[in-house]
Amino acid sequence: MLERARTWLADGSPEGAVPEPAATVMLVRDGAGGPEVYVQRRAATMAFAPSMVVFPGGRVDPQDAALDPGTPGVAEVAAQMGVGPAEAASLVAAAVREVEEECGVRVPVEGLAVRGHWVTPAFETRRYDTWFLAAAMPDGQAATETSGESDGGGWVRPADTLERSRAGEVRLMPPQVWALEALAGFDTVAAFLADRPRVALVAPVLVEDGDDVVLVTRLP
Repeated sequence: MLERARTWLADGSPEGAVPEPAATVMLVRDGAGGPEVYVQRRAATMAFAPSMVVFPGGRVDPQDAALDPGTPGVAEVAAQMGVGPAEAASLVAAAVREVEEECGVRVPVEGLAVRGHWVTPAFETRRYDTWFLAAAMPDGQAATETSGESDGGGWVRPADTLERSRAGEVRLMPPQVWALEALAGFDTVAAFLADRPRVALVAPVLVEDGDDVVLVTRLP
């Protein structure tokens, strides 16, 4: 990745691939030590973000356009996103579908809350315009790995995962670090889901720093 970043800068920072719309969901529950979130480790064979710890999610598929924008909960998500219900509907559909496909949990549309909006840096060959949402783990369901895109998953405390990342034990991308840090600031899932952060597109920028290259990220 570092060599690709250097090449991209040397070529004059071209515009890059058009990001594909996507959605990811922080599935959360209350634990003995505070809120916990379900994470997955992407398989090492994946073309995008191999071996990274992520939340269930993926790109919007054509079938997601079938969700009626009038579905209860879509208008509320659209308002939080700052887009129209028609645009939000396909993102909501993708979020619900991906969670069910990847960990076997069916989250209700009405339970989704918007947390953020990130785009993959332009130097990456695969780019995604990703909305981060959150939802409480529904009663009576269990999260299990149900797709071939990950080689492990489970419930974690955000502070523990951040500490493991700093120790080099797990790999996190900037959006996941940001999301886990936010969750770590809440004592209960109810408080986290009731929170309405300011949502604006976060677009990390690659810049030279002496002999190195770094990603600069400006948060809302």
